[in-house]
Amino acid sequence: MRRSHFIAGATALGLAGCTSGSSTSGTGPLPPSGVGPGHVADLRWHFAPVPLTGNGYDPAGDAAALILPTSPSPATSPIPGVQVLGSYATDERYVLRIPNAWNGKLVVIGTPAFRSEFANDGIWQDFLLAGGYATACSNKGIPFNAIAEQWPASPNSNVNFPICYDIASLETLKFSYRLGAIYPNKKPIAGWNDDFYQLTLTAKNYLTQFYHAPTRTYAVGTSNGGAQVRSLIEQHPEVVDGGAEVEGVYWSPNLSILDYMPKFLKWMPQYVASGFTDPVAAAAIIAAGYPADVKGTGGNAHPSLWFEYYAGQVSFYTDLTVFAYALLVDPAATSTLPPTATFTPNPVNPARLPGTPSAGVSGLADPVARQNYVPSAAARTAINAFRHTGNIGKPLVSVAGNADMFVTAANNATPYLAAVNAAGKGSMYWQYIVKGGTHVDTFADPTWGYGLQPQLGFGWAAFNEVVSIVEGGAHPAGAGTQQTVQNPTEIHAKARAVR
Repeated sequence: MRRSHFIAGATALGLAGCTSGSSTSGTGPLPPSGVGPGHVADLRWHFAPVPLTGNGYDPAGDAAALILPTSPSPATSPIPGVQVLGSYATDERYVLRIPNAWNGKLVVIGTPAFRSEFANDGIWQDFLLAGGYATACSNKGIPFNAIAEQWPASPNSNVNFPICYDIASLETLKFSYRLGAIYPNKKPIAGWNDDFYQLTLTAKNYLTQFYHAPTRTYAVGTSNGGAQVRSLIEQHPEVVDGGAEVEGVYWSPNLSILDYMPKFLKWMPQYVASGFTDPVAAAAIIAAGYPADVKGTGGNAHPSLWFEYYAGQVSFYTDLTVFAYALLVDPAATSTLPPTATFTPNPVNPARLPGTPSAGVSGLADPVARQNYVPSAAARTAINAFRHTGNIGKPLVSVAGNADMFVTAANNATPYLAAVNAAGKGSMYWQYIVKGGTHVDTFADPTWGYGLQPQLGFGWAAFNEVVSIVEGGAHPAGAGTQQTVQNPTEIHAKARAVR
């Protein structure tokens, strides 16, 4: 049994393209449908043609998972223009969109998690297209997000994440996730950064050849897409004029998601079993750099914001992230999941607590091993190859949430600010912490009862601010510091022109 499935994590991410008599080509495979590039009547999300879902590839689902359904679109009328689908490497795909009313500027968008090139359609594309910008996004060379399948039927169950929580009997039925970033070939994070650079060059070259050279180029992104923005502005500042990122992941040999997330996994079973009250577990999680838990008022389905990132969602955010990124980054990490393996559901609370694997399950396939995971020396060496240095070469505006229970501000935003200042680039950097902002905007649904607010408007405000810095000569107050905001207007309002 197999079914297509998308993973809503930060973890979260070829075809020939031609339009207006021009063409681009690549060596990558075609997507699962025959959607071709060309002039379209409306480039907006829900209207622009996208490939069909299939084999773990879910363009529409990727975009929907990142946006609160009630978020208003800034694009209130059709945006006609050109959509170019292209590829420049095996498994790589990108989408370039140019509105008819193009303002002459380009924005390249980093892709979160293991998502597709269409993942940013809801959170970034409509906002930018409505402003007249051409946009470009890629899949980072990851052929598909994830396939949900029973692990005995997997082509290689040792690289599958076994679902160890018996939500909807998924554990009993031996369901697992096969991840496109790991199987059939690992897609290293350094390669994601190389791809973002190549995406920028490809989009600029296309526009130059068939329109004119972009007058300005900006980079934006969310989560690991935000990490791509940081890396691009550090490593290749010559190809962009500035950037804005939301919830960016911080990669350093001494501190990364692989250091703090296992500690969360270690203490959450005790915290969940206590009815979300155990003070010892809570203190240990906070000591690992997490904000205090937020208790829900939306009923039993949403009791705790920590729990949402643990076992409250079928994407199992933190558990899956430790599994996937440890296998992706750490040469010493292993996982053994025999096709004959079973998991015994937890007798206390099978839907909310991990079960026990049978003999033969070892390494990262074992939930206890994920709880105790520590990056090896080889992993830290590998991270050093794509680490963030803070040595930005163009203005950068960052947004993070003080209720982000996944890419926590203490472990990602704060150390990146320190790295930028240590590199002597604080005068080019602005960082904002959003009150009530968490990692996934869908969790801001008021019926869930967490009292959160979406990060979306803050990301748009950050982009407006970097444009005012680059094009308007503005130098907002607070460069090189961490500022707390509660309303998006507090970001753009801080931009004041230099006299």
